[in-house]
Amino acid sequence: MRWPAAVVVLALGVLAWSALGAWTAPAVTQPIQFPHKTHVELNLQCTSCHERAERDSVAGRPPTALCLSCHSGGDATEEIKKVQAFEKGGEIPWKRVWRLPPHVYFPHRTHVVVAKVACQACHGPMETLDRPPARPLRTLTMSDCIACHETRDGGVETAARPVAVVAGRPLATDCNACHR
Repeated sequence: MRWPAAVVVLALGVLAWSALGAWTAPAVTQPIQFPHKTHVELNLQCTSCHERAERDSVAGRPPTALCLSCHSGGDATEEIKKVQAFEKGGEIPWKRVWRLPPHVYFPHRTHVVVAKVACQACHGPMETLDRPPARPLRTLTMSDCIACHETRDGGVETAARPVAVVAGRPLATDCNACHR
């Protein structure tokens, strides 16, 4: 009679742990409180800073030299002074917030340049933030990816109609296209 009680206690413990958020991504604190909103208000696009998104699989973090091309002198806020402290070399030690499982292949270039998917579709409304998010704004699942691939037609959302082609290329819903 001890096993059923132990299983019930264990199950309740797991449920409580889950409810308290123990299985969510840990909160991340960035070294600089980068205001995406301010930069978007200056008409900068996501790819103005995340340049690699247009040419690589990974969007990457902006190099410090890119930040300093605008913020290298004059009156500076405390956060800009933190950026300037890296002027003598070294990169800002940004901490990663978004992370896909290691077996998932997601080429940013294909989605950003070819399919013209808005960054917000996966990353959420980053342009509204006055500081970096502590956790991902969206939690992506495989069904999110599949739903997008099955309903996009030339970059335009359609009613649940299977996709034939985007930018002259067929969209893959084959498992091996993303799982490597």
